[in-house]
Amino acid sequence: MGDEIAVSRDPVARWAERQDWIRPEVEQTAQGAIHSAFELLGPAGDGVRSFLQGEWLHEPLHAAITDVPVGAWAATVTLDSMAAMYPGTGIDRAADATLWLGLLGALAAAATGMADWAYIDQPRPRRVGAVHALLNIGATALFTASALVRKRNRNNGRALAGIGFAVVFLSAHLGGNLVYEHKIGMDRGSATRQPEEGGTGI
Repeated sequence: MGDEIAVSRDPVARWAERQDWIRPEVEQTAQGAIHSAFELLGPAGDGVRSFLQGEWLHEPLHAAITDVPVGAWAATVTLDSMAAMYPGTGIDRAADATLWLGLLGALAAAATGMADWAYIDQPRPRRVGAVHALLNIGATALFTASALVRKRNRNNGRALAGIGFAVVFLSAHLGGNLVYEHKIGMDRGSATRQPEEGGTGI
């Protein structure tokens, strides 16, 4: 199945498309669970979904919010490097603050991202989105571990943050692929209607 759908011109996206261990039925079940969560909210469900998808902003909210964890964690890694070169200057406290800010932003980014991904019907972008989400979960776990171990071993915390940011970088690339190749989030109908010609659809 991976060879049939792996047609992206982007090598990282092709790698994501070939992750056949993520079964289509699992993706669809996960999407159905998100749909059900909105339905459980009753009449308010459509409003919550609309808010998370950024219809009120006339822009995809997920793309805007992801700048918070990515930017905050970039600052964390930078400040960690500076603190290692100049110990005892208080830079460590700034690094810790940006790390926690990134974790808070990651929660909001996850909520908006799920709201977008739940309505992707086409196999290729749905698979890329699933890998993107799993990488983000992994990165968030690494940064969470970094936050928890810093008081006991600052160097280990810095190392975990560095690895986490590498994962974030890879995931962000896939997020860009969803926008530029598959047009996810570029209009409110793009999550469910992918172009089928011109190399950007199925």
